[in-house]
Amino acid sequence: MNTLLLLRYLWYLPVRIFASCNPRPLNPREGLKLDADTPVVYVMQSDSISNLLTLEKLTRTSRLPNPFVPVTSLGDPLTRTVFMKKVPFIGGKARDYGYQKVFRQWIDYCQEYHTDIQIVPVTIFWSRNPGHEGEPYRDTINQPYSKLKKFFRIMFFGYDNLTVLSGPIRISSILEHRSGTDEDATESIARACRLHFERRHNEIVGPKCLNRDHLIQDLLNSDYVKSAIRARADKTRRNYSEIEAEAYGMLNEMAADYSYHTTRFFAALLHPLWSKFYHGINVFGADRVRELISSGHEIVYIPCHRSHMDYLLLAYVLFSEGLVMPHVAAGNNLNFFPINRFLRQCGAFFIRRKFKGDELYTAVFRQYLYTLFNRGYSAEFYIEGGRSRTGRTLPPRTGIVAMAVQAQLSGIERPISFVPIYLGYEKVLEVSSYMKELNGAKKVKESPWQLLNFYKRLRYYGRGYVSFGEPIVLTTFLRETVPDWRKYITPGEFSRPAWLFDTVNALSDEIVMRLNSSATTNGLNLSALALLSVREHRLPLASLQNIINFYIFILKSSHSISESALPRIPGQVLLQQALELKPFSIEEINGEKWAVPSKKQIIYLSYFRNNILHFFVLPALIATIVAVHRHLSMADIVLHTRNVFYFLRHELFAPVREHVLDQTIRAYVKAFQLAEYFSIVDKSLYQVNPDPGKRALLDILSNSIHDNLMRYVIGVEAVKRSQNGTCDQNKFIESCVRLCHRLPEEITNNSPEFSDPITFRVMSETFVRHRYVYVSEIDGTYTKNPVKLQKLINAAGPLLPEEIRKSLDNV
Repeated sequence: MNTLLLLRYLWYLPVRIFASCNPRPLNPREGLKLDADTPVVYVMQSDSISNLLTLEKLTRTSRLPNPFVPVTSLGDPLTRTVFMKKVPFIGGKARDYGYQKVFRQWIDYCQEYHTDIQIVPVTIFWSRNPGHEGEPYRDTINQPYSKLKKFFRIMFFGYDNLTVLSGPIRISSILEHRSGTDEDATESIARACRLHFERRHNEIVGPKCLNRDHLIQDLLNSDYVKSAIRARADKTRRNYSEIEAEAYGMLNEMAADYSYHTTRFFAALLHPLWSKFYHGINVFGADRVRELISSGHEIVYIPCHRSHMDYLLLAYVLFSEGLVMPHVAAGNNLNFFPINRFLRQCGAFFIRRKFKGDELYTAVFRQYLYTLFNRGYSAEFYIEGGRSRTGRTLPPRTGIVAMAVQAQLSGIERPISFVPIYLGYEKVLEVSSYMKELNGAKKVKESPWQLLNFYKRLRYYGRGYVSFGEPIVLTTFLRETVPDWRKYITPGEFSRPAWLFDTVNALSDEIVMRLNSSATTNGLNLSALALLSVREHRLPLASLQNIINFYIFILKSSHSISESALPRIPGQVLLQQALELKPFSIEEINGEKWAVPSKKQIIYLSYFRNNILHFFVLPALIATIVAVHRHLSMADIVLHTRNVFYFLRHELFAPVREHVLDQTIRAYVKAFQLAEYFSIVDKSLYQVNPDPGKRALLDILSNSIHDNLMRYVIGVEAVKRSQNGTCDQNKFIESCVRLCHRLPEEITNNSPEFSDPITFRVMSETFVRHRYVYVSEIDGTYTKNPVKLQKLINAAGPLLPEEIRKSLDNV
């Protein structure tokens, strides 16, 4: 240890100058859940003084024990830090350092003093470059770099550091589960440490980068692509070589060309920009992904799509969290010079927006996706297909989900896991253009000029949020929905069992609901929800703060949302954070400050309200039903809520599953009762508390779903007005949009999102699924079911205020 202390003084300044320390987890004591009363010791891969100094730098900022300071709590001092390997100065193989002796001392210490020790394996990465396929394999875990090579790596890659602490491994647990002699216990500790080192390497470095040219040739030579080429040649009566050249062009346009150095440059470039544009990036749930990778899962990231910033934000967070960068499915609208090459080197592969019916392109893409999964590369795609113009989550596009299921059925051993990711912003730079597009303006095609214009709009955008939702393990989902799914596994083939279509639809809906469940709430979207739920769209700031606190109470009363959705700060602070972005005007009226948005600001606020409306739709419906019916039993509240909630759940992908719906309704009712928003009369009937303050808050909550209920009344009217009671989906949507435009401005706020055609497309699919209309198998036309449509009107219509019902009647 004396030698280490001498090297510590000699190397302290060089390491301080040329190296950084980027820890994972960011707060090791909390992230590892270390016991403050139990000694902490460290195990490192090699006897590297630079690694030890980097760990020391981390311990100083994290309130952890210094690795150079022995354990002195009981008895003789114990060595705090041990190395698994001793590396040569220049070359040769690393050899064991003699860690067994130190492990033996730790074990004796625990047995003699009847205490415990927490072992923290420490893995330090100087560059996370995995190298490329075809390069010689290097076992950096068992054969670390020599001291001379380590010196040069720190000189060139010192700021590409990632210091990863894992564990802790408790000696008491090792002793409890060991069998055999005491020597077995030391080897058990060594095996546990090696396992930690291996898992951290797999999580953070991942497999080697693909050689793009070799990959394209391998795909062209695969049996599946060859079969598709022959089928196209036979169908078109063209030469095989011509079709093969066509397939090569598809792959050349599609395939990524990942480069670690480009990604590293990209992350370094974004870091200072991010601190300028955002007041912090809040990340939730990244440990879920680490656990899946450690367990050998194939990861498919599925983020929501709100902005072009999504690509940048998620890539930056994944890299900074120390996760392997995925291959990202990008629309070919972004495949233009010069950004296309940069995106390819960051892992993007370009696909057409629509390729249904093109069997060759489908086969090429399916084989490409299968190869990524089979070789252990993570993937990322946007299940909504495009950016949401309204702030609501769009219906899922099921094509890539189906291909992932088929890849699992084709014999991939690693279980595929879908990880929904919510990307949230307090301000979105494209909202203005979104509203123009909803009003009928033509979407501006992406181009280099638009890219330059994009940077002109970069300014302060508040806070960013990245929330990793609850993963869906595909093998588990298939086992629950198709118990005998394994008998359909056909190695090397892409089968289409009869249950595939329904299973993929159910899986896609579940992904989107979990994505919505992981959404984050902030001061801006809570303020938007409040302001748009009062008729005049203006509120005193004191009242606005009270409503935000009421919303926080509702969120905490739910069992169906993730912790990321729960604000960790009070309503007063949330409101102040929202006011920093100036989303609405502040006017002084009678000596009191009021939030008074303009007409344009009201339209913008609707976008941010829609980000979180799915959290409040069920409690809002319950409050509305109790207020309208005045006195209801719990059983009647559940019945009436069920009659309408199904439609709202499908429209907004509200994260409340069918099997817990009744339980969730009862939980909300009990929460309202305990907080005295509801009161009980005649021992078993619930009513709204007549207190004006309590009733006013429930009225505001109820108002939040009026737009949604109006759209269902309009949808039923559109079906009724159809000629001879029949229409197709397009005519239904056109009729609904036309009726929306005829409503008065004070009802719709003149908001283009109110008449969004996508919303009515979802409605039409819900009508079909539950036989509110019948679909002709010949031409796809709708025929109304008058009985069920009337039941929907009877359930939803009375929940609307009288003035809204009159406006709908007039239309």
